[in-house]
Amino acid sequence: MSLSYSEMLDRLADAAGILPEYEADAGIFKTNEATKRALLKAMGYPADTEEEANNSLNRMSDRPFERALPPVFVVRCEDGELRVPFSIASESGASLLHWTVRMENGHVYGGVVSVAETSVSEGREIGGKYFERHWFSLPVPQEWGYHSLSVEADGLPDKGREASLIVAPQRCYMPDCITDKYRPWGFPLQLYSLRSEKNWGIGDFSDLKSVIHMSAAFGAGLVGINPINTLFATKPETASPYYSSSRLFLNPLYIDVDAIPEAAECASLQKYKSSKGFKEKLERARSSDLVDYTLISELKNKALELLYADFIARHVEKEHPTERGSALEAFCRSGGRDLRNMAVYQTLAETFAAKGITGGFRSWGKEYAHPDNKEVADFADKHADRVGYFMYQQWIADEQFKAAARACEEAGLSIGLYQDLAVGVACESTETWSSQELFPAEISVGSPPDIFNPNGQEWGVAPMLPEAMREEAYASYRKILVANMQNAGAVRIDHVMGLARLFWISKTAPGAYVSYPFRDLVGIVALESHRNRCLVVGEDLGVVPGFFREALEQAGILSFRVFRYERTLNGNYIPPEDYPKLALVAAGTHDMPTLPGFWMGSDVEIAHDLGIYDDSAKMMEAYAARTLERRAIIEALSRVGRWFMTPGRFESELYGCELPPKMVEYVYRYLASAPSRLFLPQLEDILGQTEQMNVPGTSTEYPNWRHKLSKTLEELPSDERMQRICAVLRETRS
Repeated sequence: MSLSYSEMLDRLADAAGILPEYEADAGIFKTNEATKRALLKAMGYPADTEEEANNSLNRMSDRPFERALPPVFVVRCEDGELRVPFSIASESGASLLHWTVRMENGHVYGGVVSVAETSVSEGREIGGKYFERHWFSLPVPQEWGYHSLSVEADGLPDKGREASLIVAPQRCYMPDCITDKYRPWGFPLQLYSLRSEKNWGIGDFSDLKSVIHMSAAFGAGLVGINPINTLFATKPETASPYYSSSRLFLNPLYIDVDAIPEAAECASLQKYKSSKGFKEKLERARSSDLVDYTLISELKNKALELLYADFIARHVEKEHPTERGSALEAFCRSGGRDLRNMAVYQTLAETFAAKGITGGFRSWGKEYAHPDNKEVADFADKHADRVGYFMYQQWIADEQFKAAARACEEAGLSIGLYQDLAVGVACESTETWSSQELFPAEISVGSPPDIFNPNGQEWGVAPMLPEAMREEAYASYRKILVANMQNAGAVRIDHVMGLARLFWISKTAPGAYVSYPFRDLVGIVALESHRNRCLVVGEDLGVVPGFFREALEQAGILSFRVFRYERTLNGNYIPPEDYPKLALVAAGTHDMPTLPGFWMGSDVEIAHDLGIYDDSAKMMEAYAARTLERRAIIEALSRVGRWFMTPGRFESELYGCELPPKMVEYVYRYLASAPSRLFLPQLEDILGQTEQMNVPGTSTEYPNWRHKLSKTLEELPSDERMQRICAVLRETRS
C-alpha cells in the first residue's frame, strides 16, 4: 500500500529523530510540516515534494542494507552480550561468517557463525540484489576502550565490514577524596575578568596560576573557568566564550606575553613595550572597568608578532633548530590537520576582512568554501608565515595553560581545574568549515518558547548531525571531550540535555527537538571521564525531559542545582538537606544577576533599560515579585537560624534600597551545608558586585562578557569578606 505525502513526511521525520511534539513552559507545541521539511533538508533528506520525500525515504531505508555492519556499537561490560546486525545477499550461498574483535591493547580474537542459524529480521532489494538483515550475538569484551569488530563472508556488502566497538563504563569518574565529610568548593572564574598589577587589561594564564595558589590557601579544592576556546581573530569584540570558532584550541588573548621565555631576549618586543604609545594604551586597558577586547587584541597581537618573527629567526631558521624550535615543530606536527585548519581559517578570515568581507567561510566564494580545495592549499602555501604565526600562538597558549593546570597539583587542590564545555560552535567557524559533513547548514541551536521568551531563543551555534556522528564513530566528539578534559579535574557540559535532544532552528520555519543517541554519548563521556580522571557535571537547567535527571544520576554525572530554582510549588526554597548528593550547588550562574544584584533588583533595571519592561506598571510588577522572592529567602534562612536582616533597616533592605551586609554570607552558609558534592561561590557575590556577566538574548545592547572584578588579585587575599566567607566554607564543607 502506497503512503501519502503526509505519511512519508512523518515517517522520514520519525526515522531522522525529529520529535513530533514537545512540552515547554509556554505549553505543548506540535512540530509542523514546514519545520519537518526544513530540518530534513538540512539532514540531507529533502522532502519538499512527494517525489523528493519518496526518494529520501527509499535512500534512508536502503542505508542499513548497503553496509555489512553499523558504523559503531557503544556497550557496557555489564551488557553481557552484544547483538550484532549484519547485511548479506540472500543468494550468496554463504554458510559461514567469520568475526574478529581487535582490542585497543592489540589483542585479537574471533569466532565463526553459521549464517543459516542466525536470525533474519527484514530484507530489501538494492541494485538488483536482495539483501537480508541478520543478527548474531557475541560476548562483550570485558575491557573498556576503543576496539573494533570486523566480519567476513561471501555476499557481504563491501562497505562497512569493520565497525568501532566502544566499551564504556556504567558511570563517570568520581575522585575518592569526595565523601560526605569532604565536599570540595571553589571559585568559578570568568578568566577575562581578573584584574592584576601585571596583566594587560584582561585576565591571563599567569593570573590563573595566581588564583589557583590563592584558592588553595583559602581551602578550596577546585577553580572553575569559563570556556577558553579559540574565538575570531578579526572580530575581537565577538567575545562570548560560548560562541567559539573551535573547541579544540585556546584563546590566545589569555597568553601572558611577559611570561613567554623568549620575551626578555626579544629586542623588538622590548622596544615596542617601552614606547609611549604602548604604555598609554596599556594603562587605558588596565584601568577600564570593562575589558576592551579591540585594544587588548591590538596590543597582544603586535607583541606576539614581534616575538614570532624573532623566534623563527633565532630558533627555527637555522641549520639545526634549537630545542625550543624543535618543540614548536613537534607541536605543529601533533596538532595535525585540526591545528593547521584553524590557522588557515584565521588567516583566510584576516585576508577577506582586509577586503571588507567580514562574514564566515560561506561568504568567501566556492574556491575557499572547503579546507580540502586546491585554492585553499595554494593560499596556505603563499601565506605560510601567517599560518605559522597562528600555530605559534596556540603553542604558547598550550604551554601556559598546561603550566596553570600543573599548578593545581603543586598548590594541593583536590580536584583541580573545573572547565566549561560549550554546547556548540559558531555556525561559520573553524570547526564547521573543517567538518562540513558533520554540521547541517543553515541550522542553529536554541531553546523553545517559554514564559520569558515567547519566541524562544536562538544561540547562533551549530548542532552536529546525529547520523554523521555515528558514521564517524563519534570521533570528533571524542576529540572535543579530550581537549577539554585532559588538563582538568572536572568538566561542566553546557546544556547537557543535548546528549539526548537539541532544539534545532532553521531560517524558514519554527524550531523542533531532534533526538540524539543518548546512551552512546553518555557512554563515551564516561569513558573519557575515567581516562582523563575527570568528574563530570551536567548543566541541566531549563526545559529538562522527565527521564533525564535520573539518567544522569545513573551515569554518575552531577546535576547542576542553582539556588534560585530550587523551590517548592508554593514558592518556598527547599532546605539544604533536600539537595541531592550527586550535584553541584551554586547561588547563580553567569546568565543570572549576582546575589547582590538579585537582591537590589539590578536585573529588573537592566530589563527596563533594554525595553523589556516598557511601562511603569510592568516595572512595578517585577519589583513586587522580587519582594516576594526576598521574603522567601528571609523565611528559608530564618528557618535554619540565619536571620541576616539589619535591625532598624528591615523595610529598606526588604524593598531593595539597601543590601543586607550579611545576606551573601548567610546564603552561602545555607548552601554550603547541603550534602551535594561540589559548591561554587562566586567572587562577584563575595565582593558585593551587582553587574551581571551576561544578559541572555542580548548582544551589543549590554556589555556582556566584559565586566571586571572590583579587586585585583593582589588585593583579594587580604579582603575581609573573602577571609570571612572562605572560613565559613572551610568549616562547613570539610
